[in-house]
Amino acid sequence: MPSLLVRLPPYRDDAVAVLFTLAVVVLLGAPTGLLWSALAPHAKVVIDANGANFADAITEDFIAADAVFAGLILVVGLFTGVLAWLLARGAGSFVGIGLAAGGLLAALVAAEVGMRPGQDALQAAAQAGRAGNYVANVALQSNLVVVLWPVGALASFLTLVLSRPDQVE
Repeated sequence: MPSLLVRLPPYRDDAVAVLFTLAVVVLLGAPTGLLWSALAPHAKVVIDANGANFADAITEDFIAADAVFAGLILVVGLFTGVLAWLLARGAGSFVGIGLAAGGLLAALVAAEVGMRPGQDALQAAAQAGRAGNYVANVALQSNLVVVLWPVGALASFLTLVLSRPDQVE
């Protein structure tokens, strides 16, 4: 008599691969944001009787900060794709899901963390009315650049998968 029970494939390993990849990639977001803060141009802020204003509202600083962010997260994305290939290529396409979701979340974390250093001191000076010249991190102007992390990660991971199919389990 045939069995009426159907065995479902084990999805637990696949879920672990997705969640582990996602977690590792997201954890790289904060250090990447701090690196962006250190490398990107900063805006000059003047606090006077009129409040806090940009000393020279030149858009070049804002565009350059976005360009530094874009280049940085693309390189980090490429790195995470290679790292995923080296450590988890056996999980196959499920690693790709973790790279895509984790890369997007990590880029958002990097954008937020990279804007924070020095922000509290600047706000305190503005609220206290301490006149002077200050330097501030600029916020990310183009939110679309956050997709460069998952694009870089998937591009490097898929390139390695396609170039070495014999090593994918």
